[in-house]
Order: sequence, then structure tokens, then C-alpha cells
Amino acid sequence: MKLRTLFSKTTALAVGIVALACASREARAADSQHPEISFAVQHLREENVEGPNVERTYFMAAGKRVVFGLPKGCQLSAGDGFLLLPTEAGLDGEIRVSRSSFTPETDLAAEALTYRDAATQGLPKDATHVEAKPPVMNTYPYNGWKSMGFSWTYSAYGKPMVRTVSYINLQVGVQIVVTTLAVQSDAEKVNKLARQFISSWWVMGDGAK
Repeated sequence: MKLRTLFSKTTALAVGIVALACASREARAADSQHPEISFAVQHLREENVEGPNVERTYFMAAGKRVVFGLPKGCQLSAGDGFLLLPTEAGLDGEIRVSRSSFTPETDLAAEALTYRDAATQGLPKDATHVEAKPPVMNTYPYNGWKSMGFSWTYSAYGKPMVRTVSYINLQVGVQIVVTTLAVQSDAEKVNKLARQFISSWWVMGDGAK
């Protein structure tokens, strides 16, 4: 079974489990309005009097344009989140970006165990030799955004795997989740692509047209 097929099935199962695991936390957050976020890819052309016009690619979060670029060697698809697939031959892994079940008000450091428990739900039930790494703060140290990440190594279908899950508080009041999955030999390259992708994000000011 290919890694991407395995990951898709595991993710589908995990969605329901995580929803149950986070129900009480979401209930607490229900009193506060969740800012809207849409991963629909949009484009904007800005006039540049000193040269060629500038093309921006962005998505909307809390009424703000979050501009991003696509790393070289990746293809992007969007729906309820982003899915990045490396196009380099032989590189098997993927990067997913989705909205978190939590909100930025759920403190990353103070609630590290709660976040870890939610992130763990995405591991395959038949995984063996599972090893969890200690949580790491500021896994995506860009734009002053706070983040925390977890990682696991395990074996599935005879392959050594590496899975990472990071929660990132965007400055617009939205929390996202970045999940990477790759065979162990490709994990470093896939994680580098994830960092390149998130490091390209920036929030366009209110004055932008």
C-alpha cells in the first residue's frame, strides 16, 4: 500500500476520533466566536509603478488575506485544508494544513498534554515500534507566531515512518495544524518543504486592495 493511500485512510478515521477527544475543549470554546477561515486559493494582482505588476496568491482567515508561495517541487490542492505533494521522483510523503479543533486561547505550553493526546489519534492503529519524541516549541518560528510540534517514529506495512503534527497560532486569531508524513528516509526533505511553505505566509495589511 502506498504511503499516500495509507495516510488518507488514517486521516479519515482520525477525524472522527479527534472530534470526540476534543468535544469538551470545543464546548468551552463555543462561547467565543470562531473566526472564519477558508482554504480556497485566491489570486490578486497589485499594480507596481516601478515595474511589472505583482501577483499574490492567498487564502482568507478572520477576514484577512494570508499570502503564501508554493515551494519548488510541490503541487498544491485545496479543500477543507491544503494538501502538498512533493513532485520529486522517489520522494514519498505529504504535508497537510487544516484548521485546528482548538483555538489560540487554548495555551500551547500549559495544555501540551491535551494537544499531544489529540495529535496522537492520527497514528495508525496497527503501527508498531511507536516512539514519541518530546514536544518542541516554535517548530515554525515565523512572523512571531507561536507554535508547538510533536513527532513520532513507527513502522507501518513494513516501512519506517515519521509523522509530525504542529499547532500554529496565526496572528489573526486562528489556529491551524500542519501534519507531515513520510518514510523515514524522506522525512527531512518533506519537513523542509513544510517549513518553506509556512515561512512564505504573511498577512496582508488592511490597506491592500
